[in-house]
Parts: sequence; structure tokens; C-alpha cells
Amino acid sequence: MNHSRTCLFAISILISCLGSEAAPSPQEEAEHAALRAMKAAYEEAVNTSNLSKFAPFLSESITGVMVTGEEVQGFPSIESYWKKIKELIGEGGSYHVTINPDRSELFGDLAIGHGSTDDVVRLPNGKELKFNSHWTAVFRKQNGSWKVLRMQATMDPVDNVFTRWKMNAAKVAFGGGGFILGTIFGAAVVLAIALARRPKKAPPAS
Repeated sequence: MNHSRTCLFAISILISCLGSEAAPSPQEEAEHAALRAMKAAYEEAVNTSNLSKFAPFLSESITGVMVTGEEVQGFPSIESYWKKIKELIGEGGSYHVTINPDRSELFGDLAIGHGSTDDVVRLPNGKELKFNSHWTAVFRKQNGSWKVLRMQATMDPVDNVFTRWKMNAAKVAFGGGGFILGTIFGAAVVLAIALARRPKKAPPAS
């Protein structure tokens, strides 16, 4: 009987210890809340085309690789990158992003965040290009505030909306070119047949 009570007591202690380890402390929750606040700031900065709104969350030594594979170093480089993207989209177009973060991992003054994005590019003609990416970010706590130290985003380099769009455009271009060439060739054949069947003029009398 005593043995059974001892086992039950040991199990209850083990469950209590596991539960205490699984439950995050208020300080940890505060850190996660501060990291989650960056999500709204980043979305607003991108969706309003005003990256200065996100600048306070970036480390001075920020580096990253954007979803297009282009490397950036420092906030001016990030601004130049987004200016290039806006020029590619065209006047009257827009870019909208929604961040889907997983729970960050905390390691003292360092944290690792990761998740996915839902992106929509609206072209000036109204056409929408939707795609997704996966991202990872490294954060460092500086002077009591979390800053993005490193970021990277990737998407499927083979099967994505942009490659499909280019392939469809190529099909249309080559299809149209083939039709034009076929039309020209057909007209040339008809003309050749007509000339061949035209009665020959009799030679002038000598």
C-alpha cells in the first residue's frame, strides 16, 4: 500500500514538473508579444509602401536574402530593393503581404522566428499574382528592444506564379508567331500555285 502511494506521489511530482516546464513564464510571453508586434509593423510598412515604418525594428547591421534571391545589407539597400520591385510592378500596381508566424524560439538575447507569407501582386491592368514564401529571421535584443539582425525568404523556384506566367506568355508569343508564319507561308504557297497555273502568253509572231 505504501509502495502504491509512493508511486502515485512520484508520478504527481513528475507531472507537476513537466507542466511547469511547458508553461511559459510571464517574461517569456512578454518577449513573444514584442516579437509578434513586428508582424503588424512589417505588414503596414509593405502594404502602405512606406518602409520607414519598419526601420525602428531593424538592426543597423541588418542583412538578408529577399524572396527573389537578391542580397540586401542595411536599410538603404532594403529601400532600393523595394523601389526596384515597385518599378517592376508598374505605376498603379500594388503589393500586399500577410505574415503567418510560427512561435519564435528564445535563446537569451537572441531569438529565431520563422513562418510563411501570403503575397498578392496586383498589376496595373488588374491581374493578380498570388504566391507564398517561407521565411526565417534572427533577432537580437539591443538596449532592451528586439531588432531584426538577419532575414531570409524563399519560394519554390520552379513551380511558382511568376514562372507559370512567363511560360504562358511565351506560349502566346510563340503561338502567335507560328500563326503569323503559317499565314505568310500559306499565302506564299497559294501565290506560287496561282502563278504556276496562269496561262502562258504565246510567243510573238516573227
